[in-house]
Amino acid sequence: MRAVRIERFGEPSELRPAEVPRPELREGEVLVEVRAAAVNRSDVLNARGSFPATTLPRIPGRDFAGVVVEGPEELLGAEVWGTGGGELGFTRDGTHAEYVALPAGAAVPVPEGLSLEGAAASGLAYLAAAMGLIELGELSSGDAVLVTGAAGGVGSAAVMISRWKRSSLVVGAVKDASEVERAREAGAGVVIDTSREEIPEAVMTATEGRGVDLVLDAVGGSLFEPCLSSLAPQGRMVVLTTVGQRRVSFDLFDFYRRELRLLGLMTSRLDAAESGAVLRSLLPGFEEGYLHAPAVAERYPLGEAAEAYARVERGEAAGRVLLVPG
Repeated sequence: MRAVRIERFGEPSELRPAEVPRPELREGEVLVEVRAAAVNRSDVLNARGSFPATTLPRIPGRDFAGVVVEGPEELLGAEVWGTGGGELGFTRDGTHAEYVALPAGAAVPVPEGLSLEGAAASGLAYLAAAMGLIELGELSSGDAVLVTGAAGGVGSAAVMISRWKRSSLVVGAVKDASEVERAREAGAGVVIDTSREEIPEAVMTATEGRGVDLVLDAVGGSLFEPCLSSLAPQGRMVVLTTVGQRRVSFDLFDFYRRELRLLGLMTSRLDAAESGAVLRSLLPGFEEGYLHAPAVAERYPLGEAAEAYARVERGEAAGRVLLVPG
């Protein structure tokens, strides 16, 4: 089969597809013919050698959607999707290939109305959003929620999950006017253009001076302190990445006086089967029409994987970038 293969860490532009043996299944696994696989920022960083646990040579890739071609009889021919945690694409071969072997629990049925390409674009985005909002953030019906990066994959998924879980208000923060409409389409009731507005002031106006109960910060960096300042007393803030600056500061007296909670999220602490369990918990939201796939910006064949990785690294694409092996 053909697969993208990291032989040595370096420039993503050096990535080339290679002919490698088709995976052999172990007990409890399924073989999925990959129809589409998203390229995530973590895949790019993996190619550069940013994850010490990665062993070489390695097929990268976490997200996938495809058809089961080997495994238990009841699964044969099933359309499935999913994403890897800390092992898929890092310590075991991933999804940027024509076929991938996975634990059966990692292969989640594609809900009706979600295309294979849409499913491939959804895996890690929805995993991160669900872990941040539901598991760590303890999202409850009636909570007011602020999501940064609300036009991106994780951000738009977080907006949709918040609406599905009956948040009283979903505020989306975006980098400029070009992203406002996408955040609105995801379901944000209030959209903050951070190139023109200050987050705390806009949040306080939208919440009549109270602040939000929960922040999912999918940007970090310069937005960290403004987001923290936007919380209501006893509010929670979950941070899952940082763009630009890694060191931040905030008023510690204000932090403990208002009894705030700050939590960090790493999706890699789950394995592929545990990630599958999280995505399964979201299936009712897809089936009820609340949850939709993030926008797909570009599609590339495996032979153009280097360009796909470069597009993700440059942050140029207004949506998800997919590899389409077929």
